[in-house]
Amino acid sequence: MASGSGRTRGTVSLTHRSIEAFRPAEAPYRISDQRCIGLAVRVAPSGLKTWDLAYRIRGSGKVRRVSLGRVADVSLEKARERANELTSAARAGRDLIAEEEESRAAAASRLTIEKLIELYVRRRVAGRLRTAKEIESRLKRALSPILHRYAGEIRRRDIRELLDAVAERGLDATAGLKGYDPGTPRDRVLTVQEIEAFWKWLDSGALPFEPADILKLELLTGARCGEISGLSAEEINRNEWTWTLPAARSKNKRPRVTPLVGVARQIIEARLSNIQAGPLFTAETGTVLTAAHIGHYLLVRRDKLPIEKFTTHDLRRTVATMLTEMGIALDLVAAVVGHEAGGKETRTLGV
Repeated sequence: MASGSGRTRGTVSLTHRSIEAFRPAEAPYRISDQRCIGLAVRVAPSGLKTWDLAYRIRGSGKVRRVSLGRVADVSLEKARERANELTSAARAGRDLIAEEEESRAAAASRLTIEKLIELYVRRRVAGRLRTAKEIESRLKRALSPILHRYAGEIRRRDIRELLDAVAERGLDATAGLKGYDPGTPRDRVLTVQEIEAFWKWLDSGALPFEPADILKLELLTGARCGEISGLSAEEINRNEWTWTLPAARSKNKRPRVTPLVGVARQIIEARLSNIQAGPLFTAETGTVLTAAHIGHYLLVRRDKLPIEKFTTHDLRRTVATMLTEMGIALDLVAAVVGHEAGGKETRTLGV
């Protein structure tokens, strides 16, 4: 086989000694590893030896060819270990390289409160007010308890605790502030056609399995994206096939039980077949996925989405709206049936 990596000369069980014996030729060539499918040593005319890996991602028809580094820097054992990680993921239909790149991009885009203050002062205050430094100092002092936390992790209760502390000192945290325009509430609800198009897009492999399954479960259950992404095996009752969201993870601080039926159960069952305990949705680094991760997956693919722009919360609103409309329709049917039955009592179905 000839390619940009050179012609493949053969397949052997690579060893440290055999690799050292490879000599450069006029053109680059590869020697494949018999013990690790897809892995090969590439020998350049200059004598430089590098690890070359080629593999196909199941379901996408996509072929990946990547360099795993120089032979002098990466041992044979490490090269095989890394190659097995990538090819195992590929056999499951996952592009591990792309997932890692997205994870790094998401991590790089996270801002701490301290960095956010500095960015705000530089863009909005500096050059306009003489008190820019004083404003920055005051903000950092007021927000010191959360200064080094990531902005995306801050919740209302964190701000409420800070404001309560200010109020306890007899100060008015809102003094001098102007009222703001609350804006127009979002009311995006996907149509049936949009849901169908989006579901097919998810099935096409446009997203890795983890975020795709999370978004599907949001449409199937109406639960919040963060509630699903943080789901653990311990929350699933495998006898009754119900999911109990603990109070600690619930927005209203009350547990909630959701029955798992149909496709929702199939998705959860498939994940539980490989996971006995702990989180069901994690990145390759072991980090539990969050709603922010899912939002980032969609953001970087916004030009490839099959429907108009939406947020993960719009999916939840869509489910709630459709259930409400279905309930109203059933109430109307029940009313009509009751009227035609001569006023006899009928039971209204609730959804």
